[in-house]
Amino acid sequence: MFYEIIIFSLISIITATIVLLIKKRNFDFHGYKFKVKGYKIIILAAVIKIAAEFLFKKYTSISLLRILSLNWIIYIALLYVSLLNIKKSYMMLIFLGTLFNFLAIAANGFKMPVYVSELLSDVEAKKMFLLSGKDLVHSLLTEETKLKFLCDIITLHPPYPFPKTISAGDVFLLSGIFAFWQDLFYEGSIKH
Repeated sequence: MFYEIIIFSLISIITATIVLLIKKRNFDFHGYKFKVKGYKIIILAAVIKIAAEFLFKKYTSISLLRILSLNWIIYIALLYVSLLNIKKSYMMLIFLGTLFNFLAIAANGFKMPVYVSELLSDVEAKKMFLLSGKDLVHSLLTEETKLKFLCDIITLHPPYPFPKTISAGDVFLLSGIFAFWQDLFYEGSIKH
């Protein structure tokens, strides 16, 4: 979801900039203070998760890496931080997205089940990879999958530049990221 975070951030920043220009306001970079309680927890959880995923791809056979990754730890950190900041409108979206993804993961052996659409390329290869257990955080969506409606079932297919499948929780998370940038620009805006 890395590319989607960047895309949604850029769209939000461009949108906010256009609105501020139309309203004849400037953004005061010096006057705005980043005010998210506990954000360092998210950074730490993300570093642990990314490092473990990177190492797991290189050393798949080391079971310690599965334990270290705690691929769901990022969700606990996001839930905690979003609850600390729940009064911010974007944090409610982030909380809901995180909760939906965590429920899907927790119900399915702490891996996110993925629907592999026939619209994507290399369908059989992707299915075999997910079945092989070589993906630390994903599994193949099957008949036994629980809470299917919360799993990665929304296909972003070509012409989208990064074809993949995302979840309803991801949609909420991306909406929260969009809202975060809007909030940042509007709080930091000043009239001419």
